[in-house]
Amino acid sequence: MILSAFTTNANPQQLQAIQTTEGALLIIAGPGSGKTFTLVERIVYLITQKGVAPENLLVVTFTDKAAQELTTRISNRLLELGVRFNLNEMYLGTFHSVCLRWLDEHREFTRLKRNFMMMDQFDQQYFLYRLSEFQAIPDIELVIGSPKQSAWDKSEKLMKWINTVSEEALNYQTLINAPEPEVRALGHCYALYQKHLEEENAIDFSTIQYEALKLLKQNPQILTELRDKIKYLMVDEYQDTNTIQELILNCLAGDRPNLCVVGDDDQGLYRFRGASIRNILQFKDQFPNGDCKQVYLTTNYRSHPDIIDFYNRWMNEQEWKDNGKEFRFQKLIKAKEDKLFSEVPCVVKLSGKTQQAWHQEVLVFLHTLKDKGNLTDWNQVAFLFRSVKNDKVVALSQFLEKNGINVYSPRSNQFFEREEIRLIIGALIFLFPQYPNIRKWNDDAHLEIWDYYDNQCFQPFADQIRQPENADLWKWVRAIAKTHLTLNQNADYAFSGLFYRLLQFPLFSR
Repeated sequence: MILSAFTTNANPQQLQAIQTTEGALLIIAGPGSGKTFTLVERIVYLITQKGVAPENLLVVTFTDKAAQELTTRISNRLLELGVRFNLNEMYLGTFHSVCLRWLDEHREFTRLKRNFMMMDQFDQQYFLYRLSEFQAIPDIELVIGSPKQSAWDKSEKLMKWINTVSEEALNYQTLINAPEPEVRALGHCYALYQKHLEEENAIDFSTIQYEALKLLKQNPQILTELRDKIKYLMVDEYQDTNTIQELILNCLAGDRPNLCVVGDDDQGLYRFRGASIRNILQFKDQFPNGDCKQVYLTTNYRSHPDIIDFYNRWMNEQEWKDNGKEFRFQKLIKAKEDKLFSEVPCVVKLSGKTQQAWHQEVLVFLHTLKDKGNLTDWNQVAFLFRSVKNDKVVALSQFLEKNGINVYSPRSNQFFEREEIRLIIGALIFLFPQYPNIRKWNDDAHLEIWDYYDNQCFQPFADQIRQPENADLWKWVRAIAKTHLTLNQNADYAFSGLFYRLLQFPLFSR
């Protein structure tokens, strides 16, 4: 029987989650508890035991990577069981990808026309940067900040507020009628932004979901069609969903949903992107008493018992109640009893009375590990911080770099300050001498980033290229730059080959 092929590997709690398919289900999946395994087996169970067709399933994950992993694991399990199933007909992906699919399928019911422009974050900010009409909105400085700021910084602030309106599914007309001047200004900004999006047939990352929600709410026939088609809904990482995602899900699920959400309130990481832990904490409150089943996955298959014990004690020491309300699902994570570990973890506290003393303690500790043979390469060490952009973290990184320990931290905004990166950018500008002119859309155009390109990248490269030891590189780049002066828009140039050749010179391989 197919059922036994996968249930023998599931623990009792996982099995309960797999076989509970009807109605609302909340799965609280603790760290390392086999959450993805359970989700995959639940989908396989629906397909093999319930005879569910691919178009009847909606499975939403938080990232493209998670969606790809889920697709691969479902495909492998079905192949293992000898089941033919077209996953392409499933609604499987991120919220954004599924919403974009709906907009494509029902484009004639949206404001979008053929070949609409999909803007990434930079495109969106540049789109706002070009629109001078925002400056005429009363009290606009309450939204975008001081007039002394650069136009680029103002457009970044405006973009964040506009995206917040989209992600919270706020009605801009309500904002326009608000008593607060800053809220009214934001409402007018959003109305103007939507006007220009429609005129230029464009859409941004946050607006995808906003337009999808409008599509469902303003077209009852489409909503009915999707509700009739999608019988089972599953959402992974539910603790990281935001307001508009919850609205879309509830709109699609209807009154009697076969809706399963999976997540862990202890692992909510994306509040800075608008995620609301409220969604998972209050999920069961949307349904009458007893209509939402709850399953706790509490066996950790990944971590050492000492780590799990520390986690439980630390979480239990925190205060999770306020005014009689509980803001955490109380749970006790357990280690897998028969799992063996070759090494025992430890926690080391490194501190000093001053920042310099702390830096020195860290440096001594790292060298001690290496001298004793515990490390063979610095990349075997990882530092975990709340934010890598914190001044103390940046200072530690710079200290280690000065003492011969290279640090990889691309999210700390230090990547483009590295000498080799600035030299590469400078070399590319040198190789394409038309760049300073073609980047301008008018004679007075200027972006602050151009100062970085010109002063911190191009000029240092120009100084280095004239050093005697770089004579061969100087000769080569001059010849290439000369040929590039005649390049036109339709030129077919092997840029990757050029870049590879550039990296062969000693200047870039220090």
